[in-house]
Amino acid sequence: MDLWSVRFEIQDNFKNIFSEYVEDFSGYVSSSLFVNDEKGKKKCTNIYSKNIAINKFGEFHQNQIWVIEVLLNKKPDINTIKCKLNYLANELKTTEYCFNDNDSKETYANTVYVSKVVQKDWLKYNRKSFPIINVDNFYIYGSHFNKNCSVNKIPVKIDAATAFGTGSHETTKCCLKALSFIFKISKSFRILDYGCGTGILGIASKKIFKKSKITFVDIDKDAVKLTKENLKLNNILLNEVYLTNSYHTNKYIKKQFYDLIFANILFIPLKKLAPLFGLIIKPNSFIILSGILNEQIPYIINFYNKYGFKEKKIFCLNDWGTIIMKSNP
Repeated sequence: MDLWSVRFEIQDNFKNIFSEYVEDFSGYVSSSLFVNDEKGKKKCTNIYSKNIAINKFGEFHQNQIWVIEVLLNKKPDINTIKCKLNYLANELKTTEYCFNDNDSKETYANTVYVSKVVQKDWLKYNRKSFPIINVDNFYIYGSHFNKNCSVNKIPVKIDAATAFGTGSHETTKCCLKALSFIFKISKSFRILDYGCGTGILGIASKKIFKKSKITFVDIDKDAVKLTKENLKLNNILLNEVYLTNSYHTNKYIKKQFYDLIFANILFIPLKKLAPLFGLIIKPNSFIILSGILNEQIPYIINFYNKYGFKEKKIFCLNDWGTIIMKSNP
């Protein structure tokens, strides 16, 4: 089946509206949001289009400008697409769109690019876009690379597929730095990777704390499946990988049970989970909170103080922050 791609940029506050709107396009198959990785674009007052033809696969939480790609199973009528997009643009009081040929060397603001999709193994292509990551004690690589790291590094093989957590995002890197820090000051035997994604943090924990017992939890069944696959890639024989539903809840929620908890998720879920984490962590133990912006750090610290946690150390990388907090004795 032939597929056609329609790509254009949208502001963050409009991404959900456009994502739903394009589902009415004739021949609609799917739509995806990608990071616009062009440097130096700080403002959201205009929508930019330079280099939009290059999509960057990878991890993201929040961006000012996004690329939306719509896949269609029939060649789109450009005039119809233009009318539909500009109708919504006018309703939202934002700049109208124009069209440009992919072969053209010129670029314009608010350009929509239409092209026929070249058939390829997209999962393989996606995985190849993830580079090798060196973070403190760890060497993170995908199965498309041959392991070739220093003897002083701990190799962690991770294939991303559809889940978050390859080591390339700032939040994951900071979590790995936090893990290296905790390794120097503590012995962790029971570890919870809450919102495990690919399982990267739990797997790294198992490799650095060799006698530890890791529990992996995620709300996404695909993430749970992928974590199990990555455990096999790393020759780790563990079965405690749970989907966060009522059936499995009692299997990983046990009072004062964990020496270390990872939660690399987002600001709002972290706040909601504070009472639970306060219940299940042992006294004098550590929790690593991540997936938050730098300006959100003080709010998370103050909120977790109410549940018996005190700040130990903060790691920041670009706009993102990770906090190590210690539970009360």
